[in-house]
Amino acid sequence: VASFLSDGGPTGCLALVGEPGVGKTTVWEAGLEAARERDLRVLLTRSSEPELRLAFVGLADLLDDVDLATAGGVPAPQRRALDVAVLRAEPDDRPPDVHAVAAGFTRVLRRLAEEQMVVVAVDDVPWLDRSSQEALAFAARRLRGCAVRFLLTRRPGEATPLERALGPAGIERLEVGTLSLGAVRLLLAKRLDLRPPRRVLLRLFELSHGTPLVALELGRMLV
Repeated sequence: VASFLSDGGPTGCLALVGEPGVGKTTVWEAGLEAARERDLRVLLTRSSEPELRLAFVGLADLLDDVDLATAGGVPAPQRRALDVAVLRAEPDDRPPDVHAVAAGFTRVLRRLAEEQMVVVAVDDVPWLDRSSQEALAFAARRLRGCAVRFLLTRRPGEATPLERALGPAGIERLEVGTLSLGAVRLLLAKRLDLRPPRRVLLRLFELSHGTPLVALELGRMLV
């Protein structure tokens, strides 16, 4: 992940793929910390299934600390639509034009990328609301060559619209797998100060299948 953020190569997106509890969000968070240490601009959203049917929730999260007033170069109609979409302006009788929102978001990313590399980070991208996914996919198709990188997490399965927008040459997928017995032993020692007898460790490893989140929960029960 650190290499992806710093190598400046052609790949514009890294997707961390793994089963629930395997630790992909932990790796994602470590990537965000590495990005901040490199003085990169991080825009992030954590998607969740209950918010899937809402509009522009993810986009509002991504722009939460972005001052749209200082993001120059956004035409007034696009700026107005973007402000309404992320709940910074009162809506009219009609919902904001989705094309204007996507175009405005693209211009904001391009403007930010002129100052420093931007990392657009989405946790659990399949749960990202549809309107935000469409805006991100629209931007991704138009930002190639710009200093914008996408860091995503998702479960195994079909590629998301955002991944398809980036194309096969612009995306790398990293499978986040389960832990070995030795890694589980180290995890329990470091996180819980727990050093069970080998027979107990073997049983815990067997029950958790090497999934760190489950191993930690079983470890807490032992403690």
